[in-house]
Amino acid sequence: MAVTSGKIDAEVIEVQEFPELGRTFGVRGVPLTVINGSISFTGAANEQMLVEHLKSAVE
Repeated sequence: MAVTSGKIDAEVIEVQEFPELGRTFGVRGVPLTVINGSISFTGAANEQMLVEHLKSAVE
């Protein structure tokens, strides 16, 4: 999605290289996805799940 839309910015961060971010977001498992700093979920998400989380984040 991020590749086709200028409205989405995606980053991948290695928590072992940036442990302060891990503490900030309370990382307990990977992958951890954080949307707009407020919605987060752990584990792999299929496309439908990801879209639902994105919709929740923009409401």
